[in-house]
Amino acid sequence: MWWIVFVVLQGVIILSGIQREKRAGRWSWSKFVFALGFAALEVLIVTAPLALMDLKNRYFWPVYSAAWVVAAANFVWFIIVARRWKLPDGRTSLEADRDQRR
Repeated sequence: MWWIVFVVLQGVIILSGIQREKRAGRWSWSKFVFALGFAALEVLIVTAPLALMDLKNRYFWPVYSAAWVVAAANFVWFIIVARRWKLPDGRTSLEADRDQRR
């Protein structure tokens, strides 16, 4: 029963974040969908060894560890790419955030 409260709370947080970014002129649905797709890829990379390999296989832990390393490297790459995304006015998201905080 508590999980319903957490799902609703997460929805409220997401919607308020979307509204805040729209007001600041930094919202992009295509980038949002790209980020969701990237998150799905990360989940797939980490869970594929669990679903496809026998846990008692001697190669399971090395493969599972490699999956986590690949997922972590992808996450770092994604952060680097996302920082360079341009807004409609030509600024990067970092520049816009810095300007808004001043």
